[in-house]
Amino acid sequence: MFYRDHPRRLQTTRSTARSRPTRLVLGVLCALFMSAPSWAQDTQYSARNPNRTNPTVILENEMANIRNSSAQLGARIQTAMEKLEEVARLTSEQEKEAQVDSLFFTLRDEVYGVLNKLDLNSDFADALNRAKEGTIVLKSWYERQPPDYPNREQSIAQLERAIREYDIVDERLNQSRTLAQEKLSTIMRQHRVILQEMKIGKVLEAITAARSVVEGLNDITQAMAVVEQKTQQSLQTSVPIAN
Repeated sequence: MFYRDHPRRLQTTRSTARSRPTRLVLGVLCALFMSAPSWAQDTQYSARNPNRTNPTVILENEMANIRNSSAQLGARIQTAMEKLEEVARLTSEQEKEAQVDSLFFTLRDEVYGVLNKLDLNSDFADALNRAKEGTIVLKSWYERQPPDYPNREQSIAQLERAIREYDIVDERLNQSRTLAQEKLSTIMRQHRVILQEMKIGKVLEAITAARSVVEGLNDITQAMAVVEQKTQQSLQTSVPIAN
């Protein structure tokens, strides 16, 4: 007896056949994404840093950005001090108040910019962590080698020194970030106090207080200079080791 395929059954069969290539493509894509988590994680970072394979090169480049940020803050401090001298010579009390108000907003933005460079999630902190992690991995590799492996003990000792240097940089970075946060709080607090003093006629006292706040920002540039110094020392310690 001859049975004709039921229309619904035939439609389902054709639909299933058409869906097979789609399921195959989806399966391949899922496998690719599941097998490449590290690639996905590094894509954004490597786009900013073409030398991703050399963590010390990245760290050196990011240190240059820290240096530039410190130099910019130093220049802003000098400009602010000169501006306060001009404000002291103004005759209009309203103009004095406006100038000091603008000056404090500018300084606040500048310190915010510095904090972005010193942040735990900054490119510099990321580069520092990568350099340290790479050194730890290399040290672990040497430790797994036979005792008679060429330069084994010397390499392990040098890598241990490099790790300690990275820890010092990290500590100095944290200190600089904490200091910058404290100075930012001082700026915001003193901003209100100084403007209030100017409103009640205590102009000289207000300008003196403003000078003190501005001069205090030099502590940040000094702390950042220490970060740079310690980073350079760590880079000298982390030179490639010959087997």
